[in-house]
Amino acid sequence: MPGVESPLLLDSVTWDGGIELIRQSPPVGAASFSITFLAPAGWGQEPAAQGGRSRLLSALLTSGAGTWNRAELARRLDALGATLHSDVSPENLSVTLWGPEAHRDRLIPLLTESILRPRFEPLELARVRRELTERQMRELRQPASRAEKELFHRIFSRGHPLRETGFGSPASLARVDRAALRRELATRVHSRGSRFIATTRLSAEEVSRRLSRALGDVLEADLPPPPEIPPRTRGSETPQRVELPGNSQSEIRLGGPSLVRSDPEYPAAYLANEVLGGRSLLSRLFQRIRERRGLAYHTGSELASGLWDGCWVVEAGTAPAQSGRVLSLLHQEIRQLGKGTLGRAELHRIRESALGSIELELEDTASAHGLAVEVAESALPLQHWTEWPAQLRAVSPAAVSSASLRALDLEFASSVIAGPK
Repeated sequence: MPGVESPLLLDSVTWDGGIELIRQSPPVGAASFSITFLAPAGWGQEPAAQGGRSRLLSALLTSGAGTWNRAELARRLDALGATLHSDVSPENLSVTLWGPEAHRDRLIPLLTESILRPRFEPLELARVRRELTERQMRELRQPASRAEKELFHRIFSRGHPLRETGFGSPASLARVDRAALRRELATRVHSRGSRFIATTRLSAEEVSRRLSRALGDVLEADLPPPPEIPPRTRGSETPQRVELPGNSQSEIRLGGPSLVRSDPEYPAAYLANEVLGGRSLLSRLFQRIRERRGLAYHTGSELASGLWDGCWVVEAGTAPAQSGRVLSLLHQEIRQLGKGTLGRAELHRIRESALGSIELELEDTASAHGLAVEVAESALPLQHWTEWPAQLRAVSPAAVSSASLRALDLEFASSVIAGPK
């Protein structure tokens, strides 16, 4: 088998045009492969007047390409037991192909055609625009999505790449026509900032040859510059209340700006979030607010650290009458974590659970592929996953508490409670 053997070890090659391909071995015995195309075309830098453009583009890349309309493309994928799906975040747009290794040579052209020649058919554009408009309505009416939307508007200034959720408005979606999509394709998707990530038995050189031969010199637009990050503003201890009649529970979101992924304190900050609410059943929020007090239907936390900026969000769903008390307890748990209350036994339990979950990702190609994609998205070293366990085990309880003061900084935090009055 060519190349490296462990899925945790990655290698790479760079084409003459500057496009990098990161290659990963599939799990032992896996019969499938996966390739992701990653482009710097997320919604974080789209103009407000065309909000939703990146989500529109993402959906349309897999809705017909080259000579195949959406139905024909779907039939070809089904016939070969494969999938082709797209996704988008504030920083990146991705298209991922997954299928049997035995059909690899017949499937790769479906990926390259989607990247090179999406059809942008008027009926498909109308369909996707309609679906996104429906998502906008749900975002405004459902407590969870509305609370998160309002929270980001409170903690990030206008122009910040993390302020919006990428769905836009009916008016902004209406302004996105086929010409705008083609400009975005040519200037941001077909750029030298794009990358490929492949989980396959082929060597990196062989995958690179096949992709570069199919793509030619299309990916030559200049890499878009990173956005300017506005300075942080102080948060507010007074929660914003959003009344949404007809719902049975309230959703709470508490959060603020955080660290970028390249910050030296990120490993300790990662563990701080896992201790607080990221480790599901083991976390303090779950154990102390849901299990011990029975005050929340669900609760947890997330630390999202990107290339440009980061944010942290603590969530809880509770009865409307308990929302104020639960929000107070969320604040309390964050403060306690920063006061050095973490013991070695608790940290060991959380850390080993987090490391064990990585091993579970290696059971199938799609999950293992996600680890390689994370390396590309966050511009991590190729040896990241082999060094990550040692990095986490070197973190002390005191370092976790110290990092939490920066990564979960209540000084810049705000909160939102959305639900019935």
